[in-house]
Amino acid sequence: MNGSKGVSDVLRGLIDTVPVLAWLLVVLAAVAGIFLTGYALVRVYQANTSGDGTAGNWVVAAVIGSAMTCATVVIAKLSFYFAD
Repeated sequence: MNGSKGVSDVLRGLIDTVPVLAWLLVVLAAVAGIFLTGYALVRVYQANTSGDGTAGNWVVAAVIGSAMTCATVVIAKLSFYFAD
């Protein structure tokens, strides 16, 4: 009855799941960036309809959020080319 695993078996299992966890992290980062960019655009709309003059700040936030999301996806895609 030897049901326990050694440290090497546990580490090998973790190494095998790293690509899946990395893709999950990329997808979550992209979804978060898209959500935050959408939120910034909603705030732009609210600022324009209320006329409080803060729309420019939210436009900058939307551009930065979009750029960060694109950079995350591109860097992740490039890193997976070199992972195999």
